[in-house]
Amino acid sequence: MKSFVVMLAVASLCGCGGGGGGSTTAPPNQGVNTTPPTGGISVINNSFSPGTKTVAVGATVQWAWNSCTGDAYNGQTCVSHSVTFDDGTTSPTQDQGTFNRTFSAAGTYTYHCSVHAAMAGTITVQ
Repeated sequence: MKSFVVMLAVASLCGCGGGGGGSTTAPPNQGVNTTPPTGGISVINNSFSPGTKTVAVGATVQWAWNSCTGDAYNGQTCVSHSVTFDDGTTSPTQDQGTFNRTFSAAGTYTYHCSVHAAMAGTITVQ
């Protein structure tokens, strides 16, 4: 019982904090990495970045989901997106992770998000 009271007292002291000038709200988009993967494309809230890309025949492009906002203290909100090509190739609808596609023929490949129709991009293969 005595150890419980001591533990409770220590926990109470640790819970008290001094007054600081810190903010309790996270800045907008904190925790969002908008940098595309090396040679790839970021899937962020409402856009693909970059929206257009030119690659060589045989290149593999990676899309990386960076659509979570918030932080460990306030919680995260992640938005689901897809990479859906006009030729029928599609990624899963997901809120995190990556999707890769290898382009074996020259041409222009347009794609969009099946959840957010305004999100669109183009891969030009030369």
